[in-house]
Amino acid sequence: MQPQSKNSKNQNWYIIFGVWLIYFCFGFTVSSIAPIVPYITNDLDISYKQMGLILGAWQFTYIFFALPAGFIIDKYGLKVSIFIAAMIITLSLISRGFSNNFYHMWLAVALFGIGGPLISVGAPKASSLWSSQKNRAISMGILVTGPLFGGITSLSFMNSIFMSLLDNNWKTVYFFYSLVPFISGCIWLIICNKYKIFYKKNIFDLDIKKSISEFNLIITKKRFLIILILGTSSMFLIHGISGWLPKIISSKGININFSSFLASIPIFIGIISALIIPRFSNNKTRIIILLMLFLNAILALFLLQSLTLHIFIFGLILLGISTGSLLSLLLNHLSETKDISYNNMGIAGGLFFAIIEIGGVLGPFSIGIIYDYYTDFNIALSFYALLITLMIVPLYILKKLK
Repeated sequence: MQPQSKNSKNQNWYIIFGVWLIYFCFGFTVSSIAPIVPYITNDLDISYKQMGLILGAWQFTYIFFALPAGFIIDKYGLKVSIFIAAMIITLSLISRGFSNNFYHMWLAVALFGIGGPLISVGAPKASSLWSSQKNRAISMGILVTGPLFGGITSLSFMNSIFMSLLDNNWKTVYFFYSLVPFISGCIWLIICNKYKIFYKKNIFDLDIKKSISEFNLIITKKRFLIILILGTSSMFLIHGISGWLPKIISSKGININFSSFLASIPIFIGIISALIIPRFSNNKTRIIILLMLFLNAILALFLLQSLTLHIFIFGLILLGISTGSLLSLLLNHLSETKDISYNNMGIAGGLFFAIIEIGGVLGPFSIGIIYDYYTDFNIALSFYALLITLMIVPLYILKKLK
């Protein structure tokens, strides 16, 4: 049963805006490393394999904190949980500015993975304030654009504005960047104090036996396991490519500033994709749409290997179409799995994100390893295309389970 909100419509929209701000900071922070990979590797004297580990550091800690995040939000509410997320993101950015070697930088990025799940799990919780299914869908659609806009902002401004203004000192840039989640967290508190969050909550009781029972009920479902496989491969693609994209582009002889701008294209297209494609998804079309998105991603990965600029840009557009919609469609599949309801959706969602982020860790790391061995990003892109091609098999199985 959905909680019945006592908030007025205006109150709910202000709260959604506050959550959107912190989700913006999520994407803003995630995309802050990619544009300055060459500077970090040079200044910290680290290999591309180590850089891959840094790019996957927050996903690693995310795996362990995704499920507890659901319990924390249920117990302490959105106001406290979202504010904590904003402050952890702030500390992660500040810590990056103090990093002097691989280990410091890895820990600083990994810290983000503790706060990240609070906003990822908190966003669907915020959308549940609405009693109207239509408004819940609209608000969730708005919320998922937050990290995408944050990513575009970070990629577009990092090299073109902030690095130039601050004498290419990426550490100082991170100190400046930390103001964004800090100020957003303060705005969130102001919103929460003015527009109280009223909704009927289930009484929080951490019943270990019940939690284990729910866990076993969910994890033994074949449909859920297949969705996990598809989700893991999707995160492998999304985080792997996005983390290295500016460097992949600049390796083709393109200026690093222009590379960061081009790297924002898939995110911009992803916003449009996330708002449009899921609208055509239903029980009859969902598998076909997923298949088309995976095939589209394969084509994009091959186009990205081209040295011809307009072909490469077309590949970026196709990549954004796939990465913008894959997860939302898989989450929709998840919510329709037997024995998964609103009452245990927190556990199911936390478990889903915890496991699929394994792909988020291995994705950037695999590209770093391949580049260290072959000094050729095209080999990594071909490897990704092969992996995505294999996803046709679980898609076929999922179709049979409908």
